Amino acid sequence: MARVSTHLLSVGILIVMLAVIWWWVTYRDVILYAYLSTKEAGLCLLGRSDICDLARTLCRGTPALINYWWGTFWIGVALVSASLAIHGPRRA
Repeated sequence: MARVSTHLLSVGILIVMLAVIWWWVTYRDVILYAYLSTKEAGLCLLGRSDICDLARTLCRGTPALINYWWGTFWIGVALVSASLAIHGPRRA
């Protein structure tokens, strides 16, 4: 079980990191041109909203093929959580 837990943790962390990079590539110009604050754009990392869609649309520098999908972040979080649940608490 420890091996499965380690693999899930590794894959989960990798997916979360890729999601953050993908989010940054998509929302970088939105933040730099001040369409949204970093905090507001950060909420777009976690979910979809009309304000996120509008800001992305206004900032045409991001090609449509790489628009961030918020579900990627949550898939990574789910894998990390599953790995921690499988591994259980550490014993001293």
